[in-house]
Amino acid sequence: MPINVNKQIEEAMERGEFANLPGKGKPLKFDTNPFLTPQARMTNRLLKKNGFAPRWVELEKEIKQEKTQLERILTNLKGRRKRLETIVQKHPHRHKAVSRSFAHERARSIAQYTEKLENLNQKIQRVNLLMPTRNRQYALINRAQMLTRFQKACPGI
Repeated sequence: MPINVNKQIEEAMERGEFANLPGKGKPLKFDTNPFLTPQARMTNRLLKKNGFAPRWVELEKEIKQEKTQLERILTNLKGRRKRLETIVQKHPHRHKAVSRSFAHERARSIAQYTEKLENLNQKIQRVNLLMPTRNRQYALINRAQMLTRFQKACPGI
């Protein structure tokens, strides 16, 4: 007769056998990765003990920061565009000058955005090479798609 482990666990829970286990209600501690070699485990422990992290962890943090910076560039430019549109509505005779000024500002922002996208993809490639597990790798960012999104989100005035 096959053993039904789930049924046995449920019955034990009903009897209260799991009620007073040590560490109840506390998060589990996973200090070691069982898939790492002993050398990698020791290296990670030494790094952690001395306030450092593996390079791939640092790169992940940088990737998150750079993604935030990309969004900030777009958000700031959209806000600037909105403020300038208000000025143009109040002073239609200034449309040409405001439009030209915004076009230069937009071009600088697009150049900055493009450079940050390139840097971000380079970091993604580095983190993917250093990442100990393949299932956590990052997809490269499609530069053309992101630039199209940028230009649609913030057209000229």
